[in-house]
Amino acid sequence: MPVPQGSMPGEGQDNSSPGNNGTGPGNATTDIFNGSADQLQDLLNDQDDLIYQFDPVKVLGERHLSGKATIGGDELQSLPSRTGSITEAIKGFSNVQFSNEETSSLTGGEIRPPRISIAGAKPYENNFLIDGMSVSNTLNPNGLDADGDSIAPNDLDVNGADQTIFYDSSLVDTVTVYSNNVPAKYGRFVGGVVDAKLVDPRLDRWHAVFSGGHTRSEWFDLRGVDEESTSSANQPRFRSYALSASADGPLSGNTALLVAASQRRSVIPLKRDKPDDSTYDDDQKRSSENFFAKLLVIPGADLKLTLDATYAPYAEERWKAVYDESDWKTQNKAYRLAGSATVGGSWGELTAKAAYSQNGYSRDSKNNLRETYSGTGVPDEEKYFRGGLGDAEVTNRGIDAAIDFDLAEFETGVLVWRLSSGLDLSNVTTDIWNEEARLELVTMPSSGKWNRVFTTYPESDQTRTLNTLGWYGQAEVQWGRFTLTPGLRIDHDDFSFNTDVATRLKMELDTMGDGALRLVAGVNRYYGGQLRAYAFDRHRPSLTRMIKYNTDPDNLPPIKVGTDNSYQAKGLETPYSDELMGGILGDVAGFEYGLEFVHRDHRDQIISKAREKGVYELTNDGKSTYDGITLSLMRSFETGRFGTHALSLGVTKSWSKTFNGAFDSEIDEYKDVDYDYDRVYFEGELIDRSQLPANDYNSPAVVTLSWLGSFYDDRFKINCVSRWRDSTTGLMNDQRTDAETPFGTVESKPTTPSSKWFGEDGLYHDAYKEGIISGGLVTDVSLELDVVKEELLTISLLLDIFNVFASDGHTGVSELGGGSKLPRSEYGRGYYAGISCEF
Repeated sequence: MPVPQGSMPGEGQDNSSPGNNGTGPGNATTDIFNGSADQLQDLLNDQDDLIYQFDPVKVLGERHLSGKATIGGDELQSLPSRTGSITEAIKGFSNVQFSNEETSSLTGGEIRPPRISIAGAKPYENNFLIDGMSVSNTLNPNGLDADGDSIAPNDLDVNGADQTIFYDSSLVDTVTVYSNNVPAKYGRFVGGVVDAKLVDPRLDRWHAVFSGGHTRSEWFDLRGVDEESTSSANQPRFRSYALSASADGPLSGNTALLVAASQRRSVIPLKRDKPDDSTYDDDQKRSSENFFAKLLVIPGADLKLTLDATYAPYAEERWKAVYDESDWKTQNKAYRLAGSATVGGSWGELTAKAAYSQNGYSRDSKNNLRETYSGTGVPDEEKYFRGGLGDAEVTNRGIDAAIDFDLAEFETGVLVWRLSSGLDLSNVTTDIWNEEARLELVTMPSSGKWNRVFTTYPESDQTRTLNTLGWYGQAEVQWGRFTLTPGLRIDHDDFSFNTDVATRLKMELDTMGDGALRLVAGVNRYYGGQLRAYAFDRHRPSLTRMIKYNTDPDNLPPIKVGTDNSYQAKGLETPYSDELMGGILGDVAGFEYGLEFVHRDHRDQIISKAREKGVYELTNDGKSTYDGITLSLMRSFETGRFGTHALSLGVTKSWSKTFNGAFDSEIDEYKDVDYDYDRVYFEGELIDRSQLPANDYNSPAVVTLSWLGSFYDDRFKINCVSRWRDSTTGLMNDQRTDAETPFGTVESKPTTPSSKWFGEDGLYHDAYKEGIISGGLVTDVSLELDVVKEELLTISLLLDIFNVFASDGHTGVSELGGGSKLPRSEYGRGYYAGISCEF
């Protein structure tokens, strides 16, 4: 049995990305993997005589499966993208929700990957995979921009993304999203799975690609920006650059190598304040780089070996506006070394994979001493605010291994069997070190009676190890037109010490026997992965001494120890999601279609609460529900005069209710008066918090239309992705006076508006009202024109146009019927220009 390849997303496509294996002309790899052993040997023996320009290879794609969507080939490589990230690559999938803030006009200079939600789950409740192995951040995935331009000296944690490493999409062959009926092979998620397969090097000839791109704020219609902004939350100017180079080809008849490097960089000019209220110009910066090498060895028709190495640093350079020398860099120096071996035979296929990784979102500060000299008695020219809060180094060292076995199809009577099983394990050791930070604050009033406060935040060093083990087994049993796919997955970890048993069951009936109309249903349970945030101390107490103008130097006041919050994660259950789905799928007249109905109950979701002062604990008090209907329609076709085209339409209608909290919410329930966090007022009625509408990732209807067109013998290509989102509910605090509420508010003055209302039981509750986040249509287009196209040289001009029709959807909430508060808007039309040279 030849070693099988991954899904082939298109036919007749060219090879514009490094190592794009088996999706277009100029590639012998398709023949190698689909031919016999004798054909393979003949090909290898005749390697020197290969012709480098092949006719387009027609590849039969796999049958459309429920809950699975894939993008790859030209569609992926030519996608209009501002970040070049894996998550932005799936913006054409209607059942994937993006944060309303991702298209904000105020943050055009950011290049971090957008966060996503699948089936109503939190962004960090998805499992992100590279070549089938997890790169999900389980330590502190609360968002890189969670604290903006300010950090607190007490905090020991550093904000992180949902993934531990960022791969540029130019290094990716396919991205597959599993949103329902997820095979038992995949676990540790509540929402869905995003699996990216890295490219293989070419075996036919050496091939190189060099490309570059640029955009700037002047090329975008930025709405609502403040030209004098001192905050990265409002970016009136930016410059973004992208450079990449790659080369791949054979080292011998059965060995090939790919090397690649890429950089995305953004410069964000802002204003910085001076103590005298004047400003000066300074830049914040962002950068994302990939340095990648992959070796492919095919000793024989039944064996494939790969080894790849990646260094992918990401950095955000920030500062606190009014403080000189306060600069710091949030960075993740991510390394990954991975290898795989796939062996096949008449018995089936066995794949073994292993990876070593090192990463960690850390803070590199310019210094660890913050000083201020201020007060009414200090002339403006003598005032100063300066200094930083020290380093925080986080290092995760992980070893992952997995083995998957797929038994060859066999028959017993009228039944056809396909069995698969596998084992995966992970070991992650995390070291967190925080540098000592010191504050020296001098205040001089006009009276001259100064005081000086010295505060120290002590050095901290922590180490923890997490081990996880998973096993799965799955059987696909076919009886005529009916297929039953039961599966079982068992996971264990030594943080929670839970052993989680998840059952999967999928049923499918091919009513016509030809794939034209297939009925599908599923009943599944998915267990999430454990977050390790509270396995570490997240807060350090302060040591403070105050000296006043009249303090006796021989009798200094004692040092006061600040509050030391503790963080606990005891007796946690593993978050899980129960799924019911049903639908129809088919392939008629060249169209692939699907209609899927999905219901999810997310339970035991993690939320942080303090039930007594200073003691925060992770709880399983979060729960939410999701209902979704997704229609998909796809068609690829070729015309004699008007090129080749691939169209994909997606329509998703969804209903989500959630607790609108997170693992780091740190909800204080010990207030001076009794506080009930779990029940809230919404539009004047008392309900469970889990019944609130979602406040983000919550568009009730999303329509996507993707079109990939190729004209003039593939010399001109268009990739167009349109995404329409319906207007949606946004939550606003419901501020009312005492007399306007059922049982009064917490305010001592009855005429003072408040969103803290008492209930009949004497407890007070948060009060919300419904606002609106206006939707709209955003169409992004990528244009590629080959100005030079020879047998061994292609030079292409590239132009990405974002929000072509200048839609004015909102990213922030506004009051129903209007109001004085202007909502934040999406960016208007913008351009990204580039050039590519391919040899």
